[in-house]
Amino acid sequence: MLFVLRLVIALIFIVSGFEKLISPSENFLYVLQAYAVFPDVLAGIVAVVFPWIELVIGLFLALGLWLRPTVLILACMSGSLIMVVIQAIIRKLPIDSCGCFGNLVHLPLHGVIILDVTIFLSAMLFLQNISAVRRFSLDQFYDKTSV
Repeated sequence: MLFVLRLVIALIFIVSGFEKLISPSENFLYVLQAYAVFPDVLAGIVAVVFPWIELVIGLFLALGLWLRPTVLILACMSGSLIMVVIQAIIRKLPIDSCGCFGNLVHLPLHGVIILDVTIFLSAMLFLQNISAVRRFSLDQFYDKTSV
């Protein structure tokens, strides 16, 4: 069960990161500017770097590589995204779609909170059961070969 959940979350992050990477970075920059949490200079950096982080986290989750630090980063990312979306809702910013998946999927902000809370709680579950999460992973494979 945890293996399937790990793969589903990995796929979400791979698709999200890849979609942003194949689109012009300005598209994601406009999304970040709509949330109004970063100064313009920092938003430009985040627009270029964040999709790569999403893609790498997704790939590491799928492969089961360095799972504990990967899951910790996943929890921090999803927790941060929850806060960004909540502040946008509280401030009543005119955002119709989260921009999480570029132009591929359009989710309303309340839907994004549900998705991000689910990912955050899954990350907490993964951390509590890290040995079960490591099934069918490169971490498990390398632990066996080093013994």
